[in-house]
Amino acid sequence: MQSFMQIIQLTLVCGTVLGVCFVALLAMPQSKLRDFLLPIAGWCVAIFCAVYTISPIDVIPEAVFGPFGYIEDLAAAATGIAAARMAMNPSKN
Repeated sequence: MQSFMQIIQLTLVCGTVLGVCFVALLAMPQSKLRDFLLPIAGWCVAIFCAVYTISPIDVIPEAVFGPFGYIEDLAAAATGIAAARMAMNPSKN
């Protein structure tokens, strides 16, 4: 049980850090730092979403909510794909 709580805590901390980084980067539209860090942050979000999608830990578990539990997995996968596309072509951002 202790390791499960550590995984949950690590997931929450990583998600919060990534969210804060994206908000800070979006607030600096003409910064060279933004041009450097935006692809890195995009790949981090894509990796985080991929790990979340394949992990057995869910916010909405399929065992309780049935097929509705897959909606959040699909949303995480779509977010990861969008972040990877953004990171591959940062010149359009």
